[in-house]
Amino acid sequence: MPDTAKYQHLNVFLVHEDHKASPFHKLLKANADYETYELKPSLEISGVLYVKTPKVSPPSWANFAESLTTTSISELQNRSSSAVLMIKASEATMAITFGYGRHLLDMGCFVTDFGIKTALNTLNHDTLRSIDVITLDEQGVQKKSQASRSTSVDVFGIDISKDLLRGVTGSPKVGVGLFNISGSGTTFSFGKEIEIKDLPSLVNKIYTHYKSSDYKDSFAWVDNIRRLEEKKDIEPLNQKLIDELKKPCPNVVISIPEMLDWDLISGFSFTRSKANVKPTIESGDYFANLDIGNLSVDSLKRDRLFVFDLKEEDTEYKVYDCVYFEIKDSKKTYILFSGVWYEIADSFVDTIDKTLSKIKVTYLDFPKVYTWEETPTTGKNKGKVVEKIETEGDYNERAAGEKGYFVLDKKLVKSGRTTTSIELCDLLTEDSQFIHVKHRKGGSAGLSHLFAQGNVAAEIMLGDREFRKAARSVIRKKVSPKVVETVPLEKLESTGVEIVFLILGEDSSGLKENLPFFSKVNLTKTFENLTQKGFKVTVAGVDKEAKPTS
Repeated sequence: MPDTAKYQHLNVFLVHEDHKASPFHKLLKANADYETYELKPSLEISGVLYVKTPKVSPPSWANFAESLTTTSISELQNRSSSAVLMIKASEATMAITFGYGRHLLDMGCFVTDFGIKTALNTLNHDTLRSIDVITLDEQGVQKKSQASRSTSVDVFGIDISKDLLRGVTGSPKVGVGLFNISGSGTTFSFGKEIEIKDLPSLVNKIYTHYKSSDYKDSFAWVDNIRRLEEKKDIEPLNQKLIDELKKPCPNVVISIPEMLDWDLISGFSFTRSKANVKPTIESGDYFANLDIGNLSVDSLKRDRLFVFDLKEEDTEYKVYDCVYFEIKDSKKTYILFSGVWYEIADSFVDTIDKTLSKIKVTYLDFPKVYTWEETPTTGKNKGKVVEKIETEGDYNERAAGEKGYFVLDKKLVKSGRTTTSIELCDLLTEDSQFIHVKHRKGGSAGLSHLFAQGNVAAEIMLGDREFRKAARSVIRKKVSPKVVETVPLEKLESTGVEIVFLILGEDSSGLKENLPFFSKVNLTKTFENLTQKGFKVTVAGVDKEAKPTS
């Protein structure tokens, strides 16, 4: 390559400080197959070029293509070229990859937030072309949005309370001197007209951009939640989890990390006590049977939470993926959720807690949820004593009968604004209190669904006359004419409506404090949205009690 200025698109990775002194080849995968090329001494660059040994192979569809012809097709051969240029400058060591060179790197040696942070520090936030986020709802949902032309970050509809920014592309700020910038995780990509001899100074300049805090001017919210990916960050937190589990009463919660149809769930149990099926997830059962002497992260990943349903189609999850554990340390809060560690700024936690404190407990009265024991006469639990808990449907019917509420559970109303028909609520009062009910037994996923359900139903009821018309018809025909006017046809006065979230299995006194963090986020978002629209939003919880025998 001649040493003259030339436009080149580069993909750059920053070597972690812990590996900065390592020989260049130690930054590659141990099983990587490559040739080593020394750089020209005249360049005065401390670095090495590694080129992957190319392999020629036919594409997967070659046999199908050749079956259509009378002769073989020799042109059907794949050959890819990849390379990595390692450069050690005065401020940092970086890898520049070409082709599929990224696959030669041992990613454990590189800084995991280098790409996204450097991009945010160099991008003009009004010239974004695409973003990549993970929404932390029931479980991580990855979304990529692309604009037809450069635009501001506001256009992408990011929810800063629960969207984790993973990637971004756009145009640079004035004076940056780079073009077509993108960043995602470890990778920072850009175009630049550059002479080879200037590569070390470019490395230093990019490192300066990485160390900057300029991103806080337009993207300060990205510090609210950060997914931890480096071993050096995760291993101490995992050790604190193990230390906590060794205590007599560990402050650790086990819950299902995804949505299930809870009315079909018959019970739960754990490794080493699989036959001890309980109607709710009893974390204490698992803790009591832990092999403390051999306890490790690997053992948590080997152990299973078993989920039994009425169709006897059992499911199992790694216990580690079901653990919810919070650690407060200095100015940060760390949360293990769905098998992933997150670092959450205390300022963000404080904001959530302040909003949570504004949510009142409803004055409505509800009966406790029933539990009982029974001995099945068929199935895999035949002859065993099994604990049961009242289904949401049965509870709604009983609560309505005892307290004079009206049951709208499973009374679906069609809406032109949603892809499926929705429930207006589960229970309804003559005083326009719309009560949404969910078991606590499932963990954060079910609770997030509960809050989302209440939010959507209230918004559509407020803004969609056709939905109100359909809802009135359903209430009149399937519920009672007495409560038809809780949904007026022409105009709904939201200030006269109370949205109640009722959680079965936990008393109101500690309900809000004991919610998983991401469920708190979803509840506060729902509270803020609906109260801004005039609704009153409250919560309630009911504990369990033994079902009367007579």
